[in-house]
Amino acid sequence: MKVMLVPSLIIAVTALALAQPGHAGETTGISKDTIKIGIPGPFTGNASSYSKAEIGIHAYYNSINDRGGIHGRKIEVVESDDACNEAKGITAIKKLIYDDQVFLLNGVSCSGVGLAIKPIVLEAKIPWVVAHAVNQNISQPVTPYIFHAVPTSYDAAVSIVDFAMSHPGSHKIAFVSHSNEWGKGYRDPEVEYLQEKYHLQPLLDLAMERGSTDATPQVLQIKNSGAEFVILNLYEAETAIFLRDAAKYGLTIPSMGGYGTDLENTLKRVGSLDPVKNYFVLHAFVGTLDSSEMKQWGDMIHKYYPKEELTAFSFQGLGSAVAVVHALETAGVDVTRQKFLDAMNNIRGFKTGVLASDLTFTPQDHQGAKQSAVAGFVDGKPTLFQSWGKRLATAMK
Repeated sequence: MKVMLVPSLIIAVTALALAQPGHAGETTGISKDTIKIGIPGPFTGNASSYSKAEIGIHAYYNSINDRGGIHGRKIEVVESDDACNEAKGITAIKKLIYDDQVFLLNGVSCSGVGLAIKPIVLEAKIPWVVAHAVNQNISQPVTPYIFHAVPTSYDAAVSIVDFAMSHPGSHKIAFVSHSNEWGKGYRDPEVEYLQEKYHLQPLLDLAMERGSTDATPQVLQIKNSGAEFVILNLYEAETAIFLRDAAKYGLTIPSMGGYGTDLENTLKRVGSLDPVKNYFVLHAFVGTLDSSEMKQWGDMIHKYYPKEELTAFSFQGLGSAVAVVHALETAGVDVTRQKFLDAMNNIRGFKTGVLASDLTFTPQDHQGAKQSAVAGFVDGKPTLFQSWGKRLATAMK
C-alpha cells in the first residue's frame, strides 16, 4: 500500500532530517577525496593588484596537495571575481556558496566587499577566514563563522598612529582618506586613538575619493597648513597619485599608509624613488620581501605561478591559508563545518611562518593577528622599523 504524505508532514520530515548532526550543510563541499574551498577576490578591475593575495593562497593550497593533501583529501579551489565591487562581490559569494557549494571561504581583499557579503555568510552559516580585507567590523561583533587572520583596521590604526607620533616633533597630523567603508575603517579608529592616547585632534581631515586622478587640492592644503606628518587611508592607485603630486609641489613631510598599499608596488606606480623616499607602510611579515624568511614563500608561489610578479600583496593572504590548513588537520578525517570552527577557536600563539604576528583565536575574539612592523626605504632599499629611526635589528620571528 502506497503511503501519501501531506505537505505539512513532508515539511516536518524535511526539517527533522536537516536538524540531524552531519546534515548536508555541515559537510557541504567535502567528498571522500576533496575539500572544496572558495576564494573570492578582485581578479579584475582597478584594484586587481590586490588579487595577488588570493593567488598566493591558491599556490599554498597547491603545495599542500603536492604533499598529499589533508587526511587524504586534496583541496579543490574555486575562485570567484568580486572586482572589489560590492554588488559584484555579493554575486560572487552567492555563486561560491549556493552554486559551487564550497565547504568554506578563504579570501576577500576589499573591505567594502567584505562588509557587503557579511550578512550572506552569516545566513549561510559558512566558515570564512578573511585573507586581506582589514575593516574591523567584518569580524566584530564576534560571530561563529568569520575570522580575521590579518591585523584589522583597528590594530593597523594603532600601529600607524604610534609610528607617526614617534616622528620627532609630530603634533600636527593631517589625514587624507577615502570616504568609503574601507577608508572609514582606518580613519575612524586612527582619529579615536590619536585623541585617546595623545590628546590630539587631526590638524586636517581631508577626503580623496576612489578614482581620483589629481591630488593637487589636498597636497596644497596640507603644504599650507604646517602639518608635520600625513596619514593616507587610500588605495594604492590614489596613494601613488598623492605621492606624485606631493613631490611635484614640494611637500616633503613623511607620510604613511596601511595595508591598502605595498611599498615596492607603489614605487613602480610612481616611477621613481623621490616621491616615496619619505613614505612608509605597515608591514605584516616576518621579514622584508628579499629576506630568507620570505624567499621560501616567493619560491613556492613561483613554482605554481612562474610569471607572477611578487609584491607584498602576494604574501598577504598566506597566513590565513596556513591557519585554514592547520584547523582542517586538527578537525580530523570526519571534518564538519562545526569541527572546523571549533579548531579555529582553539588556535593559540600559532606561528604561520609568514606573518609577523602570531595567531590566537578564542570564541570571544576572532581577530587573531595584532602586530605589525613598518616598512620604508633607506638608501633605496626596503627596511623594517619598530618606530621612527629605530630599525628592526633582525627579521621578525
